[in-house]
Amino acid sequence: MKLLKTLMLAFILAVPGITQAQDSTEMKTRAFQFSFITPLGTNGLDSWNVTNKFSINLLAGYAGGINGIEFTGLINVLKSDLRGAQFAGLGHVVLGETRGIQFSGLFNVGIKPANAWQFAGFVNLVTQEIKGLQCAGFTNIVSDSLSGVQVSGFGNAATQRSKGFQASGFGNYAKGGKVTQASGFTNITAGNNAGLQITGFGNINIRDMKGVQIAGATNINAGHLKGMQISGLFNFARKLKGVQIAPFNYVDSLEKGVPIGVFSFVRNGYIGVELTATESMYGVFSFKTGIRKFYNILSVGAAYRSNRIIWGWGYGLGGMIPLSETWDLSIEGLCYQMNEGEWFTNRLNLLNKLQVAASWKLSKTVTLVGGLSWNVTVSDITDEYGDPVIPHIAPWEVYDHTNENINIKMYPGITAGIRL
Repeated sequence: MKLLKTLMLAFILAVPGITQAQDSTEMKTRAFQFSFITPLGTNGLDSWNVTNKFSINLLAGYAGGINGIEFTGLINVLKSDLRGAQFAGLGHVVLGETRGIQFSGLFNVGIKPANAWQFAGFVNLVTQEIKGLQCAGFTNIVSDSLSGVQVSGFGNAATQRSKGFQASGFGNYAKGGKVTQASGFTNITAGNNAGLQITGFGNINIRDMKGVQIAGATNINAGHLKGMQISGLFNFARKLKGVQIAPFNYVDSLEKGVPIGVFSFVRNGYIGVELTATESMYGVFSFKTGIRKFYNILSVGAAYRSNRIIWGWGYGLGGMIPLSETWDLSIEGLCYQMNEGEWFTNRLNLLNKLQVAASWKLSKTVTLVGGLSWNVTVSDITDEYGDPVIPHIAPWEVYDHTNENINIKMYPGITAGIRL
């Protein structure tokens, strides 16, 4: 073992010196070579000036090139190009161009452009562009452009504009181009990209993108997005021409499209504040945000009826249909949790509304609103202790039915007020 370590150390120290010497001897081609560790082999001190067609190195080898196939127990280095296949227990280093296939237990390193398939237990690294496939247990890195596929257990990186596919257990990085990325945690493209990003947590695109972002938690596009964002929590787009789907969406500038979610804010979109009165709640404050075709509604209202304060907070969705420069027609659906004589009624006590209202623009800042509604209340008729209760949400009803512990009432209503 001590002898093996000494030989390997001598080999590692000798290779840089041999490389720097830049031997001007003309490259030869030989059909076969066998070595224990260079230069202890059939090519002797001439090894770095020979391109082999079939090569076997028991421990480590340094050769001029390979135009065929090579097997190495640990590490081999090629002074020039690879044209063929290499297999090594630890790794390969190719100082010239790589064209072919490489299998190693630990690493593959290419200094010049590669048109190859690389498989390594830990890392594949190419310092210039690569066309082909990289598969590694930990990471793949291309210091130039990628045209092909990277697959790794942890991460992939392509530092220039690329075309291809990246898949990793943790994250992917690409300068941009036409790259599809799939990862367990995050994907990042730092330039313009046309492709797909899909990840378990978050996607980030720094500049413009044509394509789709799908994430478990968040998508961020800092440029112009033409396409779609879908996430489990939050989408952000600086400029959007397309669709966002998430509980929370933000668009700085909407060119064309729609954000769909629980709460969407479009900076150049629609923001409305309404003060209205209805048959069920005599004072209602509603905040509306999104775009006129599709907006979210946050609403709160109250009334005094049956010797008690009745109030509710609700959420809804709506959309406007333009009729003229001054007239619009809005269609909205809302659901309120109603509280009777207390801050919070701890039972099912819902007021559901479908309302259609016309709006007349009185001035730049004030719009008059009025319309009709259809209301459905759904209430539990027993409280948390099992005692019977009587709901007082509906001021009147045209339908009243109780099924086991649930009471359902239906009635028409009106709404009127102003929008600011």
